[in-house]
Amino acid sequence: MNFIPGLNEHIRKQADALSYSVSDQAPNTPQDLFGSTGGLVVWAGASDQTIYGDPSVNWAFRAVHDNLHLKHGFDFTVPEEIELGRVQASMFPGKLGDFIYADIVGQAEFFLKNGHFPVDQKAFICDYLEALWGEPCKELR
Repeated sequence: MNFIPGLNEHIRKQADALSYSVSDQAPNTPQDLFGSTGGLVVWAGASDQTIYGDPSVNWAFRAVHDNLHLKHGFDFTVPEEIELGRVQASMFPGKLGDFIYADIVGQAEFFLKNGHFPVDQKAFICDYLEALWGEPCKELR
């Protein structure tokens, strides 16, 4: 299910040029991002309650995100994730960028405060955007 019109299509288009595979092990270093074939390796976990509504789109999103880590030289610390979130959100038009910003920056801020990521990412992002926009997040409710 695609909750946000245009978002999944935009992500799939960005990921089309990338070679990546999905793994149950999350990469933690730039070296871990590459599999034996030289393509990116993305984590399969926590992909069932996202704003994308489809685990394969979440994996495509992660491939694009991790590719940007490498392209821009951002490490995996929370401050660098927040900066990368700003960069990645700017690659999406209008409110689509807000969803990406909330997905990356909002969850990184949540992690800093709570020591873990939200379990229901979709509900978290909707709450985050409602606070940001001052209006209901109709797309995810």
